[in-house]
Amino acid sequence: PFIFTGLLMRILIINNCCKKKGWVNTLFNRNGYRLMVFVFIVSPAWVLSQSKTKLRELSPDRPHQTESPITVDKWHIMFEADLINFAKKNIDNEPLNTLGVGYGNLKFGFHKRMDIEVISGICSKDIYKNTSLPTKTNYLSDFTFRYKLNILGNDSGDLAIAIMPIIRTTNFFNQKGEILNGGILINAEREIAGKFGLGYTGGLSSFSFKPYMKQYEIFSTLSFDYKLAGHFRSFVEGSYRYNQSAEFLHTYSFDAGVTFTPLPNLQFDGGFYFYMPANSPFIFIGGTIRI
Repeated sequence: PFIFTGLLMRILIINNCCKKKGWVNTLFNRNGYRLMVFVFIVSPAWVLSQSKTKLRELSPDRPHQTESPITVDKWHIMFEADLINFAKKNIDNEPLNTLGVGYGNLKFGFHKRMDIEVISGICSKDIYKNTSLPTKTNYLSDFTFRYKLNILGNDSGDLAIAIMPIIRTTNFFNQKGEILNGGILINAEREIAGKFGLGYTGGLSSFSFKPYMKQYEIFSTLSFDYKLAGHFRSFVEGSYRYNQSAEFLHTYSFDAGVTFTPLPNLQFDGGFYFYMPANSPFIFIGGTIRI
């Protein structure tokens, strides 16, 4: 609980710094970069070497879009984050580049089969190629709250399944609190021959409350991961979205990446998603720690 509180305090401190000093001064100068590394890697690193409790094999939701059905061990914390990411797309025919730091998912296991999760982006910057359009900076964007309930295979067996309700809200620290939308997903994973993994996530990734179900998105993914060598694994994945309110009714993506797990409670990753028909790449480097 003390470590959980400390992580929340670090996030709020960064939020305050971004508001007072601005994106450039806080994040992209040398001191800002060191601050981000300290928060996401150095600060909790000593805890990793102290853990002697036998825990489940590390199974974070990242780096693919397919979510893991395995929950965080009871009374433990997992923090997953993009250390840095880059996206390129067009908004109203205007080229837009987005650079982000610290898009994180903070999880807390409170039951053998359950955890709760809070997702938000620490800082991001939208840069239009057309310099006449203003650059936009965001910090601690809208929150996503998720509850994961494992119903099969959390601790044993080759097949694991979980259900995951979702609620999205505004950032109620600096604006009026409001529920934006909800969702519900099914996550499944099958281990094959001890070397390969087949994953699936599907369901309603979002639906409106007011008016109820007027807007919604159907989402599904299928991923395949395999061991490369040593502590390295790789994955390939495809995803599909159906959304009548989006720019494209049907959106597909091809995703791939690599993970490196040097310690039982520490993982680094890197990869990309490529969305079609927008032809929009999303590139990331990140990691996961468990405490």
